Amino acid sequence: SAMEALSGMLNFCRNRPSEFKTVEDAILWSKKSGAIRNIESARISVPCLLTEQETCTNIKKYTWRTDLAATQPHWRGWFSGLSEKFLSSNAAKLLILAGTDRLDKPLTIAQMQGKYQLMVLPEAGHMVQEDMPERTASALVDFWKRNEKLVLPVKKPLVIDK
Repeated sequence: SAMEALSGMLNFCRNRPSEFKTVEDAILWSKKSGAIRNIESARISVPCLLTEQETCTNIKKYTWRTDLAATQPHWRGWFSGLSEKFLSSNAAKLLILAGTDRLDKPLTIAQMQGKYQLMVLPEAGHMVQEDMPERTASALVDFWKRNEKLVLPVKKPLVIDK
């Protein structure tokens, strides 16, 4: 779905405000636009996405730290073959998505074969970890607990010679 969404990405970049009068304006825009659905999370994460600038008249404004449109030459490379790379990893895998419509054919087949754990949070949007931080954290902790014996060496009891 990321590859399919790339065609609308430049339009998204054009329609995104380039500056805000206040950080709170940027937070509210993020909520209103649906970029982040959880206002509490937006209040934590959006300020980090901005940089403060002063105009020549000493008025502060806030602009995006990263120019998304400038990263366009890299978009295809970031997402091309991503499912195959995920599936070929020799590790326990957890995929958290907002909807199963984001599963491509290789991911669907692998999920049916039990090659990774899938968690779907349909009430979340694009920023799953932002929209559902508690559920995401809980899923990660549960996943770690189920799989920690696969990555941590078994601790042997300490024997002290007297």
